[in-house]
Amino acid sequence: MVLLEKIKTWEKTATTREKILTLVIVIILPLFLFLKFYYFPTKEKIAILKKDIINLNFKIKRYQNLVKKREILNKQLIQRKKFLEFVKNILPTEKEIPDLLKSLAYTAKRNNLEIISFKPVAEKFKDYYKEIPISIEFAGDFKDIINFFNDIENMARLIVLDRIEFKENNNELRVFAVFKTFQYTGKIISKKRKP
Repeated sequence: MVLLEKIKTWEKTATTREKILTLVIVIILPLFLFLKFYYFPTKEKIAILKKDIINLNFKIKRYQNLVKKREILNKQLIQRKKFLEFVKNILPTEKEIPDLLKSLAYTAKRNNLEIISFKPVAEKFKDYYKEIPISIEFAGDFKDIINFFNDIENMARLIVLDRIEFKENNNELRVFAVFKTFQYTGKIISKKRKP
């Protein structure tokens, strides 16, 4: 009860200095403590968390881009595997080369061409395949030569005309041609230099 009476009379009896000191203790000190131990540490944590969110969003975008790139690379890998199977189907195997050479000679004879020379040339190894050049010299009518080239083009295995020379000799057309066929090896020959 005495405390209640002192509080009631405090305003009249207290000095200005006591009033300011009480004001500081009652209002400003709790405000200072609030700012010092709650507001500023919380604000600092929020700033750190915002930086973390920005960093995490950056990492998420990077990983999303990696996922997209992986999907694109997987699609490219599937396409390249299909292409590789296609290439393996049109390129002759080691066992098929002799039959392919016989087929080439037979196609020339079937088109009424006289084979003057027929010889495989040294193979050239490239990355993943090797070139097998075939030198053929033959003679015949122009129409038969064109039919021969068309038949070569329509063969199941890939044969490419690399070089051709025409000579006329006694009303007969002589042709010197180099064809190339390719065989898939799957081996890398040249090492690529790192920049």
